[in-house]
Order: sequence, then structure tokens, then C-alpha cells
Amino acid sequence: MAETGVKHAYLFDYGLMQAEWGWFLPDPATNGQRDKPRRWVEFPMAGALIEHEDGWIMIDSGPSPDAARVWPKESFEAFPVVRFTQDNVSVNQLKQLNLKPEDIRAIIFTHLHLDHAGQAYMYRDSAYLIAHRLELQHALTQIWEGKYGAYVPSDFEPLKGARWVLVDEERLEILPGIEVIHTGGHTPGHMVVKVEAPNGDTWYFMGDFFHMPEEFETESKGWLLYNGDQFESFTRKMKFWTSSKRVHMFMTHDPTNWQKYPRIPRPLF
Repeated sequence: MAETGVKHAYLFDYGLMQAEWGWFLPDPATNGQRDKPRRWVEFPMAGALIEHEDGWIMIDSGPSPDAARVWPKESFEAFPVVRFTQDNVSVNQLKQLNLKPEDIRAIIFTHLHLDHAGQAYMYRDSAYLIAHRLELQHALTQIWEGKYGAYVPSDFEPLKGARWVLVDEERLEILPGIEVIHTGGHTPGHMVVKVEAPNGDTWYFMGDFFHMPEEFETESKGWLLYNGDQFESFTRKMKFWTSSKRVHMFMTHDPTNWQKYPRIPRPLF
């Protein structure tokens, strides 16, 4: 078994959010169901921390601790944060491992939506910020045009002049055993992170390529779909790869995450 330098992975708990089910799976009413009630779902926000012999790597930084104040009203109405305390702040979770913000070598952003990039400012002076070039370009264009939606200006303003590393490749090794794969599908520059565990298992940290397990099962996505061809193509690849018992997916917003996986300070592996 080849040594990669990956030692452990841990999971950040970034609180709870709610949204209408239609964002995740199409659920239209028929002519005879015009009074069909809307279904809302509650789900976790999460991220990951990879311990590597060459440094600590975060995957996504979670939402702003001040989301209710700094998110556009329309965004918070669509995706209300219903539980967030000081325990959900990433730097406080790092303390459980005796780590400080300056111990983080890099943050990999699966994408730059408001629940994934909101605490990056806490690391802007020490960590490299790794995102796909298409993602940053798209986010800044949306903000420039006033189409804030899931990209929040207050998340990006503190990151001007930060140490950005922009990915242009379809696949790029960040460190031995840690690779990003450009998937698109959910956003133009969405990436998943492939991590080779010390026991030989492979973990895919899916970002928001799949929000809910049902999207993977049905090969379908709701209003949060950006590119259908990309979604279908990579979904089929994931179905093939995960047919192996040694390949695993971590879906950021799976409502059952904390029933299946441990939070920091206990390791995922």
C-alpha cells in the first residue's frame, strides 16, 4: 500500500439550515395537486479537515457566523440558518485538536456559495485559498451584476489580496493523496475532493454536487442544478466508483450525516 502522507480526516459541524425540497429534487404538482403543500427539509452544513504530513488542509469554511445579518434577505429567506452557535465556528472546532488558524496550510473550496466560503476571512492572512478559476470568475461576475443569490459580497470583500490558488485543470493533485476534480454540475467551477486514506480506502468529499442522497439515487437534481450534462456524466462515474466497497462519499448536506459520522475531535478515519 503506497504511502500518501494523509494521516487523518475530521469533520466540521457548521450548524443546521433549512430549505424547500424542490431545490434538491424536482417535485412538481400535477393538475389535480394544485394545493399540494410545499415540503421543507432540515440538514447539516459541514466541512472537512485533512491531516497531512505536509500540512493541515480544510475543505470548505462554512457559513458566516453573522449570516442572518450579512446575507441578502432573499438568500436567508430561501436558506435560513436555524442553528448556529460559537461551537460551529471553525476556529473553535480547531481548538479541540489544539490547532490555530495559522496551522491551516490551505482551504480547498468545493465552490464559493454562502454556506461554504463564509469563514474564509479567518484564515486569509495565513492559508492558501484554492478554488477553480471558473468558480471565482462566476461568483465575482454574479456579484458585480447584483445577482447575489448564493454568492455573498461580504464573503469576498475580506479576501481581496489573499493567497488565491486558482485551478485551471480538470484534475489537480494538491498534495500526495489529495486531488481536486472539476465536476461543474452545481456551479461552473464546482470541484470534489478525492482523498486516499491510510488504509487504502478512497473518500470523495462531494461539496454540493449532491446535496441529498436521493439526487445520487435518482440521478436527478432540482433548482440548484447548473449544468445537466455535467451532472449526469459525473453521477454515472460516482456510481461506478462507489460500487467498490472501499470507495466512500461524504455529502455535505446529508440529513443523516451525524448519525453516521463523528464530528471533530473524533476522526472520520
